[in-house]
Amino acid sequence: MNMLEKLRRFMEGRYGFDSLGRFLFGVSLVFWLIAGLLRFTPFRRAHFVFWLLNLLLYGFAVYRMLSRDIGRRQLENERYLVRRQRVLPFLERLKRNRSGDPGYFFKNCPNCGAKLRLRRIRGRHRSRCPKCGKAFSVLVVFGQK
Repeated sequence: MNMLEKLRRFMEGRYGFDSLGRFLFGVSLVFWLIAGLLRFTPFRRAHFVFWLLNLLLYGFAVYRMLSRDIGRRQLENERYLVRRQRVLPFLERLKRNRSGDPGYFFKNCPNCGAKLRLRRIRGRHRSRCPKCGKAFSVLVVFGQK
């Protein structure tokens, strides 16, 4: 019996890897990297905190992967996916607003809600919506002079 067959037989009846597990391993990796960077700085306590968080998340991810309580693990994964679906539109909107030409940004019209592409010039400006014709004030903090 080769090693792959032994591993397959060991994992029979266990939950395995899912979306929440991938997320936990990813966050654990980020904490491990931060702890490694903080190791040689005067912030020894912060290094310990990130190292401990890394260890706890990694341990929980492995526990979930090897668990035989499949129903509970599926429920945890479903809860994670529901929360992720609430956050993803916000992240997509951030990505969409930051991508493209850095000389522009997007803002919704306060009157009709139409999405407008405005020039990123520092200061307070008056803008008019081409859809409804309503004029409104726009403050640009970061942009060109």
